[in-house]
Amino acid sequence: MLIDLGANLLPGFVAGSKNIEESVERMRTLYSAGIAAAVLTPRYYPAKMSVEEFVDLRSRVLANFSENMPKRSPILYLGSEVYIDERLKYISTLGKLAVMGTRTIIADMPDGVWETALLDTLDAIRMADYDLLITHIDRYPEQYAKDLFKLGHKALLDVSAFSGMANLMRRKQFLYWIDEGNVVGLAGNFISEEKRAHEKIMKIHEILGDERSSRLAESSARYLSGAIQFAK
Repeated sequence: MLIDLGANLLPGFVAGSKNIEESVERMRTLYSAGIAAAVLTPRYYPAKMSVEEFVDLRSRVLANFSENMPKRSPILYLGSEVYIDERLKYISTLGKLAVMGTRTIIADMPDGVWETALLDTLDAIRMADYDLLITHIDRYPEQYAKDLFKLGHKALLDVSAFSGMANLMRRKQFLYWIDEGNVVGLAGNFISEEKRAHEKIMKIHEILGDERSSRLAESSARYLSGAIQFAK
């Protein structure tokens, strides 16, 4: 069974649910599509608020979220999706952004040219003994991804990476990245309607096959080793 390392299910955050009702529906979609576990990843932007302000907001949203969780849902873990910004090098509380109970930080790279200072920020986070996973690697130019892999970084593919004509042309590349161990998991994108999201997940099972699906589940589980399960 697959693990979603980037579930934007919480309302009140960029790309999150519109409200609690939508969050509940998205959780049911994950469960019915065979997602065994998911990491809640509200987006954190260093330029918009401090880590402490973010954690406080996330806690308040979670209090309401937990009261409305459906009886059947994937195992949930709490993390964040961190927008990579040079400011991160000067934040001493990065651990609060990691998947709770681990040293795993799920990161989102900005659009546009990746300057040296930005790549240095990735190195600084990793040198601080965090496991950094670059999410949505399929959205960036192929050479950018290859450069990250050469530097030893690991990445996540978006659920939508295996749909659409543009991604059809890159499918072999995505599968190769999985086989080489550069891509270690999947991150969901449930901005679209729930029926479509369900179809995306089922399509991934079909494209990956049992062996790759198992490999991704195992590597994802390694990055969640020690993670604290979010409970009602």
